Amino acid sequence: MWVERISGGGAALIEMEDAKMHLRMRSDESEFDGEVATAIAAASSFLDVDREGFGGLGFPLVSQGWASRGARFCGGLLRLPFAQVTGVDRITYWGTDGAQHEVDPASYILARRGRVYEVALLGGYAWPVLADRPDAAAVEFQAGFADAASVPDDIRQAARILVSHFFDTRLAAADRGITAELKSYLDMLTARYCRFGI
Repeated sequence: MWVERISGGGAALIEMEDAKMHLRMRSDESEFDGEVATAIAAASSFLDVDREGFGGLGFPLVSQGWASRGARFCGGLLRLPFAQVTGVDRITYWGTDGAQHEVDPASYILARRGRVYEVALLGGYAWPVLADRPDAAAVEFQAGFADAASVPDDIRQAARILVSHFFDTRLAAADRGITAELKSYLDMLTARYCRFGI
């Protein structure tokens, strides 16, 4: 089973004016706009998951389309990997006839148990018989907050701190990463959202 992003991603968590205010720059000062924009993109990317669903805080931050794919309808496929799932778009499968089909949306629901979201089959229905292939089944779903303004303030504050870091160290070696002190502060701001540390 694996997941992949099929739409969205790359959204800036804070706007240019917000970043400039945090950097104590005047809003009409444009000399470093390119560097600030690069720092915003780096900070947003640092906190978000990559296109395979890894890294960051462990879930998409701003609304994205995802697909969970696997060889059969099982717990690994139907238990969606993120804590911020907003809906299932469709469930498709490759049948033994060699064609792709869609599962009837009336046969399942998106169930939430705490931070765990999973697709549950309703009574009286059964999952279809699948073709023998590794990508026979797919659940396409939406995850993340509706827009950047809906992202919680503490995550946006973490983005501001990272903007400062990436702006101030823009000439440093790319492989330096972040300091232990900065990581500790970011963890303090975001720990309640992520399943794994960043």
